[in-house]
Amino acid sequence: MSKFELSLSKEYVPDWTVVDAVRELFQNALDQQTTTKDNTMFFNYDELNETLYIGNKLSVLDVKTLLLGSSTKRDDPNTIGQFGEGYKIATLVLTRLKKKVTFFNYGAKEVWEPRFVKSRRYNGEEILTFFVDKKYPWAKVPDNNLTIEIQGIYPHDYEQIVESNLHLQDVGKVIESTYGRILEDERYESKVFVNGLFVCGYEKYTQGYDFKPEYIKIDRDRKLADSFQLEWLSSKMLSGVVSDKTIDLIRQGAADTTYIQHNWSYNTRKELPDKTFQSFIDEHGDNAIPVTNQEEFTRINSIGKYNPVFVNETYSTVIKSSDEYEEPIYEPAQRQSTKSKLELWLKNHKQNLTKRSIGKLQHIIEEVTD
Repeated sequence: MSKFELSLSKEYVPDWTVVDAVRELFQNALDQQTTTKDNTMFFNYDELNETLYIGNKLSVLDVKTLLLGSSTKRDDPNTIGQFGEGYKIATLVLTRLKKKVTFFNYGAKEVWEPRFVKSRRYNGEEILTFFVDKKYPWAKVPDNNLTIEIQGIYPHDYEQIVESNLHLQDVGKVIESTYGRILEDERYESKVFVNGLFVCGYEKYTQGYDFKPEYIKIDRDRKLADSFQLEWLSSKMLSGVVSDKTIDLIRQGAADTTYIQHNWSYNTRKELPDKTFQSFIDEHGDNAIPVTNQEEFTRINSIGKYNPVFVNETYSTVIKSSDEYEEPIYEPAQRQSTKSKLELWLKNHKQNLTKRSIGKLQHIIEEVTD
């Protein structure tokens, strides 16, 4: 029997849970299925024996994969794993949490059993060590090369695992896009998934998102994603989806659409603004003009024939991007004679005058001829 010590502290990633660790093993199996044809993954839970099984039909573990940083997926944009740490850290966490992990490496006729041992090399510190048995007496070899068995997965653990994994759920109504899926069910609100696996919550989101891994970068602990990156990607996704849902999110000023005007797709750069403009007109009338501040409101209102409506910056920009939108016309007459200026002044300040003052000013206006 051979043994291999990993140079990882027992307390590495101290906040990781069973769910985080299982996610890594599931991700590895999913990535292997993605990168190798016919390398089908499987994932089974035996509730009676509180045991979880994860594996692939064709995968075979090599001891060199125990090296931190060793990865065959580093340059593959379709996989989540890039750092060569996933299954080692997952095993460390599960073993630390008193779960028994066994790797049945059938393709190499080996069994790997990790456990913590006090290391002489590290002055008695407990170090995760893989014991590799090359003379395992096989009773029966299944029709797959690799099975990872995790004992001690309680039903409540498995419920949380399912909640963090869209592959194990009926996700309900979704909107498909080039960049992934928009999850419309309320239970996914503000949740971010990558390739079906939960990454983080982003409270500014009004929808849930399942991004394809080639379009989003996540760090080593798989939990953090930059807020700008998230809002840019959701905007990019929604810019290609012409629907009432997208228009409603733009109208709300949702963080999901913050940068939508910078991300028109080739097919929607006309259609989405046009439909957004029509929705605005249907709601506020043909003479409605979007404004975003008091100065704009005053200027548009002074023309007299338009209805200025306060909206958020994104909604205004999208409306004004429509070929159907026409900028308000400032006619020369509106630059105004003395009489029209007085009439406008009276209209705006009438509420501050007495009836007598109003009557007197109206009489003066009638006498003005220029």
